[in-house]
Amino acid sequence: MPFKSILYVDDDPDIGSIVQATLRQIPDLQVYIADSGERAIDLAFETRPDLVLMDVMMPGLDGPGTFKRMHASTLLASIPVVFMTAKALPPEIAKFLQLGAIGVIVKPFDPVKLYDDLCALWTAQDTASQRSTATIAATESRGRIEEDSLTASFLQRARSDVTNLANLIPLAQNGDQSVFKEIERVAHSIHGAGAMFGFPDVSDAGGAIARTVEGLMEGNAIRGLECEPAELLHLLELSKQLAQHVEAAWQTAPQSTAMFQTVATAI
Repeated sequence: MPFKSILYVDDDPDIGSIVQATLRQIPDLQVYIADSGERAIDLAFETRPDLVLMDVMMPGLDGPGTFKRMHASTLLASIPVVFMTAKALPPEIAKFLQLGAIGVIVKPFDPVKLYDDLCALWTAQDTASQRSTATIAATESRGRIEEDSLTASFLQRARSDVTNLANLIPLAQNGDQSVFKEIERVAHSIHGAGAMFGFPDVSDAGGAIARTVEGLMEGNAIRGLECEPAELLHLLELSKQLAQHVEAAWQTAPQSTAMFQTVATAI
C-alpha cells in the first residue's frame, strides 16, 4: 500500500458519501473526513495523514486557501495534496499543480477507480510504491454494493435542492451577490454529483444554472445592480428543466435496494 492514511475534505454530502464508501473499503487504509477547510487543517495537525484529497470549491476557506495555510506550516508542508474539481480546463489544472498539488482528480470520476488514480499520482512522486491487484478487485466489488443506496440519497437531496433553488432565484432579482453564490453552489453540487451518479441530464441542467449565475456574478449583478427580468426568467426556466430531469431520474432509477425503498417512502 503506497499510503496508509488519507484525509478527505469535501463539503458536498453526496459526493462525500460515495468517496468515503469507496476509500473505506481499502484494507488497512485509515480515512479521516473533514467537511470544511478549517476542519481539515485541525485534523491534519491531529492525524498527520500521508495524503490529502481535497475539493477545490468549498464555502469559507476553499481548497487552494486550505492548501496554502497547510503549506505555511512546517509540520504540514510535506503532506502531498490532490485536488478534486469539476472545473477542469487545462489552465486551471496547471494552476493547481503550480500551487504545489501532486495531481488533480477531475469530476465526474469513476469512484471504483478513485484509489487507483490516487495511487498513480502517489507513485508519480514515489516510484517505489505499488498497489496489489487483489486490493483493486476488492475495491471494485465492494464499491458497487453501495452504489444504489448512495444514488437514492443523492436523488433525495437533489429533489430538496430543486425546491431550494425555486425559492432562491426570485431573491436574486436585486443582484444580491450572496444569493447568487448560494444558487451557484447548489447548482455546482448537482452538476458534479449528477454526472458521477450517472444522470447526465441532471448534471447538464445543474451545470447550465451554475454557468448562468457565474456569468451574472461576473457582469452587472456582482456590482449590486438588479437582475434583468429576462435573466431572472431564464434562471427560472433552467430550474424548471432541472426539476423535470430530477423527477425523471427518480422515476427511472433502480429501486431494488432496501435503502432506496426507505428513502422513497420517507419523502
